[in-house]
Amino acid sequence: MLLKKARPGFYENDMEFLYACYFGKTQVFLLADLKQIEQTASGGRHGDMMIIKKVMNNNVVFVEDDRQQELVLVGKGLGFKMKPGKPVDESKVEKTFSMHNRVERSRLAELLTQVTPENFQLADMIIQYAQTVLGGKLNEVIYLTLTDHIVFAMERVKKGEVFSNPLLWEIKHFYPQEFGVGKYANDYIFEKTGIEMPEAEAGFIALHIAEARSDSSIAHVETTAEILKSAMKIISLSYQIVLDEESLDYGRFVVHMKFCISRLFSNQMLCQDDEMFIKMIQTQYADAYACAEKIGEFISDNYGLNLTEDELIYLTVHIKRITDPN
Repeated sequence: MLLKKARPGFYENDMEFLYACYFGKTQVFLLADLKQIEQTASGGRHGDMMIIKKVMNNNVVFVEDDRQQELVLVGKGLGFKMKPGKPVDESKVEKTFSMHNRVERSRLAELLTQVTPENFQLADMIIQYAQTVLGGKLNEVIYLTLTDHIVFAMERVKKGEVFSNPLLWEIKHFYPQEFGVGKYANDYIFEKTGIEMPEAEAGFIALHIAEARSDSSIAHVETTAEILKSAMKIISLSYQIVLDEESLDYGRFVVHMKFCISRLFSNQMLCQDDEMFIKMIQTQYADAYACAEKIGEFISDNYGLNLTEDELIYLTVHIKRITDPN
């Protein structure tokens, strides 16, 4: 996106977008390319009639377009004195959300009526930054999940309720780009609010970003479940043990496998070729490595995809943890 400056000295950096996002009586300025705003507002539907289905408040409405697609629209005065059945004044539309999941769409509309404009701006700036540095658009559900998370997390931190993140190591190592966004988010929140977010929150934010990047389909979710079930069975049979599904290491393994499968099907597998590290793990954790190879063979035989040596090594480490907690 081409970023522009407006009102010199008012904005601190080029990542602050200029669409006017109004909530209640407060106006939040966000900086963006005006041409992009126009495209986003219309959603590429020039000439289509959008009819209001529900007015959430003066600035947020549910609509349906000519193709009977439900949308959430945001803009100053969009819902003012409007009623269901009336056409939308498209000149007032500043942001369009077209989530396909009805429940998520409804939750987003409700959230937009509850959060402060400053908090929405925080989340939006972080999302825009993530899309810039990661080089692609995120699933729109991120506006719901990340905004909700950030608001809740800031409230917890202000109350002194700091949560640990048991998956922080995995997030740092398997999703370094997303974790970088999480660290940026912590810095940006501190800059704007004075609230110092712990490193654990950078990890949680990274998870939200990673999920929004994957945009998993139902088929992908089902395949993930199938592979996870088979992997657990292979481990149990190989070690002749019953896995503790309530343990932290089990939870870590499940998260790792989900990310591994996502990388596998998106052709973004780990491939660092650290031969010394690979040989060390193969030697020290020979049984776990043999088990990882069995899982790799299962995936190859049933899905025609092969795990890289790096993926097998990290899978080995998790198998060692889950089978030998000591």
